Amino acid sequence: MYKNASEQDIVERVLFPLVNEGFKILDEDLASNPGDIDIVYIYGYGFPDYKGGPMFWADNEVGLPYLLQKLYEFHAEYPGSDYLKPSELLKRCVEAGVGIQEYYDKGLMNRGSVSFMNKL
Repeated sequence: MYKNASEQDIVERVLFPLVNEGFKILDEDLASNPGDIDIVYIYGYGFPDYKGGPMFWADNEVGLPYLLQKLYEFHAEYPGSDYLKPSELLKRCVEAGVGIQEYYDKGLMNRGSVSFMNKL
């Protein structure tokens, strides 16, 4: 099936679901800022720091419209996978034409819910 997968195909299939989960974490208020996710991945999991973390990388190198398009394709291929189902926050960012950090910087995130830290 993936006999002739390119390096880009492999990167996208591995990292795009990871970034999508980051969007879901933000949408559920389990992290207060995209930079928080980047810090955890850089210092906790060894994500390459020169890439800025997965959320920064998606915003600045990949592009959120492309990320969303590929996730739709992957989810169509594997419709039972929640990891590949595009997050609502990602859809809102693309719809608004902004990156995830800009979405937060502009205050577009719904802050009406109780954050994870406040639940502790």
